[in-house]
Amino acid sequence: MCLFFGCCPRSFSCLLLNSLFLLASPLLKWNNIPINCFISKEECPIRTSPEVEHYFHTIEISTFHVNESEDTLVFSTNLNGNYNLWAMDLPHLFPYPLTTINQNSSLIHIGQDQIVATFEVDGDENYHLHYMSLSGGTPVPFHEEESGSTCYHAYFTDNQEMYYSTNHENPLMNIYKTDLQTGQTMLIQEGKEAPIVVAAVSADGSYVFTETYSNTYATAFYQSGNKKIPMVPDPASPHMINDVLLTKDFVYFTTNYGEEFSYLASFNLSTYEFHPVFTLEKEECTSIQYCEKSNRILVTTEKGVKDHLYEYDLSTLKVERISIPCDVIKKIKITKKGNLFLLGLSADRTDAIYKRDTSGEWTQMTNAKVLGVSEESMIKPDIVHYESSDGLEIEALLFKPEKPNGYSILWPHGGPQQTERMKYRPLFQYLVQSGYTLLAPNFRGSKRYGASFEKMVEQNWGDGPRYDCVAGLDWLIKEGIAEKGKIIAMGGSYGGYMSLLLAGRHPEYFCGIIDIFGISNLLTFLQKAQASWKPLMDQMVGNPKKTMTSLSGILLLPISIT
Repeated sequence: MCLFFGCCPRSFSCLLLNSLFLLASPLLKWNNIPINCFISKEECPIRTSPEVEHYFHTIEISTFHVNESEDTLVFSTNLNGNYNLWAMDLPHLFPYPLTTINQNSSLIHIGQDQIVATFEVDGDENYHLHYMSLSGGTPVPFHEEESGSTCYHAYFTDNQEMYYSTNHENPLMNIYKTDLQTGQTMLIQEGKEAPIVVAAVSADGSYVFTETYSNTYATAFYQSGNKKIPMVPDPASPHMINDVLLTKDFVYFTTNYGEEFSYLASFNLSTYEFHPVFTLEKEECTSIQYCEKSNRILVTTEKGVKDHLYEYDLSTLKVERISIPCDVIKKIKITKKGNLFLLGLSADRTDAIYKRDTSGEWTQMTNAKVLGVSEESMIKPDIVHYESSDGLEIEALLFKPEKPNGYSILWPHGGPQQTERMKYRPLFQYLVQSGYTLLAPNFRGSKRYGASFEKMVEQNWGDGPRYDCVAGLDWLIKEGIAEKGKIIAMGGSYGGYMSLLLAGRHPEYFCGIIDIFGISNLLTFLQKAQASWKPLMDQMVGNPKKTMTSLSGILLLPISIT
């Protein structure tokens, strides 16, 4: 068995190439040539199949924004090999660059006379607010002193004001307001009990903010003057609030308060009453957008590995499902004209921005393909279900190659409170095209399967999820898809931790293990977690001094606490 320990995700292709060579047995062929030997250039036949780099050199779009007149569409993409802002002057669909700083953005807003966007620095995920001319150029930081901090969300009003949350002066974050005309910034609220994030702002300056205590507990409050009013009857009861929409008379938001799955709810701004609006069976209501023209709310939902889109009519109180041209929705934006812009992708299609007009017709605004790979050869996974050792049903994605090579890969996802979904994965496509069967289970603790299911991993990192993974392997073997001893476990972050744990506890299943920047020691992981993560870590993993008994069952190394 071979082990690969922590590796930077940005050099992942190098790890992948080395891993595939070392994990393969002498019987495995690569273009009909044994890969347990070095091949000279003269001996290598002409290649007609795509190389590994082709799958990774894909065009991605992280976020976008369209102005209200719908004549400018700005998006963050790696179109030139590195992430920059690009724009299209609609209806023209040929993009041009706005920045050349080679940094990704998580938020874009097109204002009256400037573009506001966040940028990270070389993948550090610390997104810092900048502004720039509408015609592009070098982005200028709003506040140099905030460099290295993170802007978690920003909300823009019609009065050219920007409310945002950052951990610049406080690990529990503060809320600030910036006048976009004068550049003046003032402190609005300090985070004291938990990290706070501004969610929505009204014209009179009242606003909604969230307090986050864990990945499964985030409540919201309506702040009007000195009044801090909870938007649910009992904010101390653990629940989630995902997205917020502030109208003249109501706050609409998605929450799982008192339920397993998130639904659309309202909060009356006159009576301060909470009211559920509509719910969908075993679907998580996530983001919402209001269409003033039709008086309807668009709601995105997550159902396991796929997303859906619904339209709720505030006049008739009817809900209608809208067909979408992708499997996973990354972002939606509805304009005052009533047109909907959507960023999405599928397991066999890369990121694209689509437009749905008021007649319901979809138009693809961007078009990108995988280099050297035809659309017909892209592999779409099967959605499968199996029972874990305790009878719990687990959903998984099963990628089956056209020509199996006899080896299977188990991919435990990261998070752990995340989900493996129907979205393009260059690594998966390359591995399956190379003959590997790949199973990606959404073990207990994964999102999008209900609140109770998601909480099952909290302070139980190495027990339940591990047995869910083993049950998936047993199911593959029983179905004749995999062979014991010819399985490779590989994953990143929590997935890397799980791969290492499986190697130690269930070595008989595996011929190789690959840990990609995974956690190998939970105690040092907890000790080195940044300050704003500490409350989350106690709930998620456990406090070593208080819960050493439960932690001892999931540590990779026997370590004592003094």
